[in-house]
Amino acid sequence: MNESIFSRLFRYKQTEKMSPKENYLTEMLAWMIDSLSQFGQDYVLFLNSKCKEKLNFDANCPFTVSARTQVAVKDGFIDMVIITDQNLGFICEHKVDSELSNNQIKKYYDCRAEIDSNLEFQTVLLTKSKDQHEQNPDIQIIWHDVYEFFSDPIRKESYNADEKIIIEQFLMYLTEVGMGKKNSISVKGVEYYSEAQKLEQSLKALFNDLCTDGDWESNCKGINQFLTDYNPKHVEKLGEGRIGIEFASWQPGLFAGVKLDNADHSLDSFDNTPQLVVILDCMKGERSKHQEKSWFQLIKQNAKSSSESGFQIQIGAKNNPYRLLVLYKPLTKVLSQGEEKYETQKENIKKEIIKGINWILNYYKLSCEDT
Repeated sequence: MNESIFSRLFRYKQTEKMSPKENYLTEMLAWMIDSLSQFGQDYVLFLNSKCKEKLNFDANCPFTVSARTQVAVKDGFIDMVIITDQNLGFICEHKVDSELSNNQIKKYYDCRAEIDSNLEFQTVLLTKSKDQHEQNPDIQIIWHDVYEFFSDPIRKESYNADEKIIIEQFLMYLTEVGMGKKNSISVKGVEYYSEAQKLEQSLKALFNDLCTDGDWESNCKGINQFLTDYNPKHVEKLGEGRIGIEFASWQPGLFAGVKLDNADHSLDSFDNTPQLVVILDCMKGERSKHQEKSWFQLIKQNAKSSSESGFQIQIGAKNNPYRLLVLYKPLTKVLSQGEEKYETQKENIKKEIIKGINWILNYYKLSCEDT
């Protein structure tokens, strides 16, 4: 253990263009491979089990493992390289929200002699979603696969107490960023929110997934024209009682997700029961300006006939100078539409959000046609 995990993570700072999440996970993984000898061996065995072709590797023979990150080669920087003393190495490319560049995997593999000309290398693509699997590496896995492998209770028992704590923290972080444990949401947990301690964590993971795999522009055509600063991002505004996706900030602002309670004082009709919502907001003092727009006038005229959207509708708010429009329906109603499985619930929430956004966009399109 040559370096603290905190020192490794401090190298990466968030900017407007880059989240350090990808680098954090890479550095955590590499640090554990280097610092926990059994973890490193187990990770190599895990990769071996996922390889498309059987490797010339004796899993019963003791071996050592080391890992390096941001390895410089002529065609860039490889996220992580794993070296074993069994003539085997792994060139690892890790992705969370970003995509591969053109021929990235092949280019890195072609640089293998720069790393060690005596080793046989396998290429590994580790991503958030299977939809990101491309370019035909030797091993294709997702972060959730890593979570499942190391959360196996029998495997965990083979580690000592200190190692268990470190691994549990790593698994917890994977869950917090939407790539670990996939909890379905209990309908009773929603109905009795004060007793549902796991609801917030489940919603955070679900909306983290939805933000990146929602394909919003295809499902909500015209959204990037309607919102002048369209830029979907996962948000957790617990001070405002909301978890979900912010599609734009102010021109107007569009949020879709779950309102957990009445922390936002303009939603008194919710009775502190979690609601699936689509909310239009604006900058303070800009509400009247937006309310005069033709698309908003059409919404006001048709607000009572909300059956098209399936949502209840609230226009404005007396005590909130930012609030333009709220579409809402009980979260329990959405969750009760199918099986209590994570993927089913995620798809049902996604469908309802798309339906609500498209209801708004329809009036925007009509107003454009009129002009």
